[in-house]
Amino acid sequence: MKVLIVEDEAPAARRLERLAAAHLADRLERVTHVETVEQARKALADARFDLVLLDLDLNGADGFEIVRGAPNSSHMVVVVVSARTDRAVDAFDNAVVDFVSKPVNEERLARALDRALEAKPAPGGTSLVVRSAGRIQLAPLALVASLSGADDYVEVALIDGRRLLHDVRLDDLEKRLPSSFLRVHRSHIVNLAHAQSIRKLPGGRQTIELAGALEIPVSRRRAPELVSALSRISKTGAGGYLL
Repeated sequence: MKVLIVEDEAPAARRLERLAAAHLADRLERVTHVETVEQARKALADARFDLVLLDLDLNGADGFEIVRGAPNSSHMVVVVVSARTDRAVDAFDNAVVDFVSKPVNEERLARALDRALEAKPAPGGTSLVVRSAGRIQLAPLALVASLSGADDYVEVALIDGRRLLHDVRLDDLEKRLPSSFLRVHRSHIVNLAHAQSIRKLPGGRQTIELAGALEIPVSRRRAPELVSALSRISKTGAGGYLL
């Protein structure tokens, strides 16, 4: 594995290199360290890297500028290592496979390196980076069933029963989610991949039943769009639904 460390603080870079070398052992082929956006762009243009360990605040420059449209990026994965936990939601937009907050914990970095070894680069990202009370967690999009807003927070419900609290607004997340996610209520977004049925309740109300025994209310205004979306999926053979 060829690793590029983008970090403008020399002690932090040396520690990352030491921890990466210890954990990856003979799987590590080469480590290159750069300090600026310009140096990182040149390094990526000159060589192929499997993994980028990326700080976000590089002498005032935005580290994400490095991975946006970077050459030779089709096969590399990115792990953010930063104290800027407020940028976690942006990691979702930049196909980051993990977000390790500073100060770096050795075990936490090891988990991120293992995830990088298993990851396959994909545009648009495959996980939702969830930030709550300064802690960063990854929620694989394939496991996310619904997202429910409450004031300035969003509860992320996974089909395995987990509930993660994300300190971001539902409107902001809606703009970042792929087309398989649909807003069905002012307070709820669902993953159509986990839809099982639409249930009609007394008084004309409706709910959508999802995998994991989840039941989400559907507003009257958004019900036609939901039925249309599920019908399109059903016609493609992606699944059958009780409508």
